[in-house]
Amino acid sequence: MSAQQSRGLTSRAVALAGIVASMITAGPLAAQTTVTMWTFLDPNKTSPREVALKEIIAGFEAANPSIRIKVEPQDFAQMPPKFFLGHRTGGNPDLVWIDAKNLGGLSQSGAGADLNALVTKAWSQADRDDFFVKAGWNAALKDGKLTAMPLFHGASVIYYRKDLLKAAGIDPASLTTWDALAAAAKKLTTDKDGDGRVDVWGFGMPLAAIKTESTPALIGMLDQDGGPFKGCKANYATPEGIKSLGFTADLITKDKVTPQEALVQNVDDITEQFTAGRYAMAITSNLRFSVIAKAAAFGGDNIGIIAWPSWSGKKPAPMPVSGWWIAAWQKSPRLAEAAKFIDYLASKDSIAKWMTVGGQVPIRKSLLDSPFLKQPANGWMTTMVDAWSTSSWMEPTECNTRTLQSALNEAVSRVVLDKVDPKAALQEAERKFADAQ
Repeated sequence: MSAQQSRGLTSRAVALAGIVASMITAGPLAAQTTVTMWTFLDPNKTSPREVALKEIIAGFEAANPSIRIKVEPQDFAQMPPKFFLGHRTGGNPDLVWIDAKNLGGLSQSGAGADLNALVTKAWSQADRDDFFVKAGWNAALKDGKLTAMPLFHGASVIYYRKDLLKAAGIDPASLTTWDALAAAAKKLTTDKDGDGRVDVWGFGMPLAAIKTESTPALIGMLDQDGGPFKGCKANYATPEGIKSLGFTADLITKDKVTPQEALVQNVDDITEQFTAGRYAMAITSNLRFSVIAKAAAFGGDNIGIIAWPSWSGKKPAPMPVSGWWIAAWQKSPRLAEAAKFIDYLASKDSIAKWMTVGGQVPIRKSLLDSPFLKQPANGWMTTMVDAWSTSSWMEPTECNTRTLQSALNEAVSRVVLDKVDPKAALQEAERKFADAQ
């Protein structure tokens, strides 16, 4: 070997040693922590919320290169119960998304870490006060411990097609009473080709026992004094409850504006059929607005949302507060890193991303003056903010409400198919709610 070759090998060896040394001293790459999160969203897909989540994760990982967020998509209905079970058996993720129906179960299970201690103790009072939907914030607060952080709030709402209501001469602002809603639904139920089969139904409701949303059977009861619950005891079999259940069943049997097959259709089914043009009005979640607008066969510009009617029409029925919260597993060995991501998700920048990219109503009041909300296409967000500000209602989170709407849907089926008296059907639903506690 020549002296020149020897010097070349020596210089390369020195350079390689320098690279190895820099890798050793760099540290963070070797010490990267992976935080696992369960959610119903898949950041590898292209719906607005999934794109927003992907961008939020990318922003967090860029700011925190020693932490990686691993998403494991789950079925939204099975995810919370699976998490509660995992708290006892082990194998839970570090983070999980929780819906309103399962906040009570989260509290009872003891699976959620205290986010006041992990996250919000470092916040200013102004940051805490910026979350304007107080029912949503307080829903996961018990004995001073915050077991879940709100991400975005939603509600079961009535969607309508602007083009069909306009063609029928119906002003959506006039649909302030249940009777007005039923009359409009009759007018909108049409057989376009005269073959004796309905082509467009007036009103769609998800009445299956799984993957539910609120229906008139529940919303109509919110008018009664004290609401449909006394503590964790259901109070359905009241005059208002009987009237509400009867109205819901009549939409199928008497008014014939909802097909009987709706009794076995869940919210996914109703959403897909509304998007395809099968319904003129339909109940689904406002959280799905961006997805529905993107997929609507009749154009996203033709979609609107109305406040819930009431019996008197003097003011809207209370708008439910639902949506999604995020919790950290109390036994996670990576609580500090998980809490750091929750803090990032709750930031003004992340909430703005949910709004502008994900199509969600912002939950921070500092964003309500955003130029984005003033765009005509986003008027539905203002409708939601106004409705929540006027009157809102939250399921009793100290109770297990997972079967609340499913039992009421079964009551509708009992009245329609089995001809059971509405009061008796509601008493059955009360017993089912009691059994779930």
